[in-house]
Amino acid sequence: MKRTSNWIATTGGPHLLIADEQLPHWRGIEEWRDHRDPTDQSDYARACRITTWLGSVLSNAGSAVALSGDAGDVAWYADGQDDRGFFVQWLGVDDERLIEPALHAPQLRQSLESADAERLEFETGPSGAMWLIDASDRGEDLRSGHQALALRPGGYLAKANYYRSTGLAIIVREICWIRSLSSKVS
Repeated sequence: MKRTSNWIATTGGPHLLIADEQLPHWRGIEEWRDHRDPTDQSDYARACRITTWLGSVLSNAGSAVALSGDAGDVAWYADGQDDRGFFVQWLGVDDERLIEPALHAPQLRQSLESADAERLEFETGPSGAMWLIDASDRGEDLRSGHQALALRPGGYLAKANYYRSTGLAIIVREICWIRSLSSKVS
């Protein structure tokens, strides 16, 4: 089946959501030895040690979001605005046209609001520009598929859960704007 969305693959490790301002500082597999070795502090090793669907990874003076836990390509589905949307991870999909309606299904909303959904707060950089990349890539030299996102600058809440319906098995990570950068409480 021909895929119509921009599906981002990895070389086997996690995907990464990183602010444009942090992208040049992400070193990927540079100096990577073995992510199972806790002394390996390469960017890629630290991202690989995250085994949940959402995790924060320090990057220079900020952080990035690791989208980990399962293997599968990821696509961004914007929700018509610059302050929310969905990262969908392809696990088993009979027809890509099943994804869009599933993102608006009450069952998915219940899944993302349930107690077992993962949650993580993160911030964009001042520009709001974010990149979805393979965590093994160097930010200065993106070699595999990647996608630029234009988000409203600020703080976001990400929620993640597994979703399954007839012909569809996906991990859904919803992100929603929650505050401006200037309103962060110290």
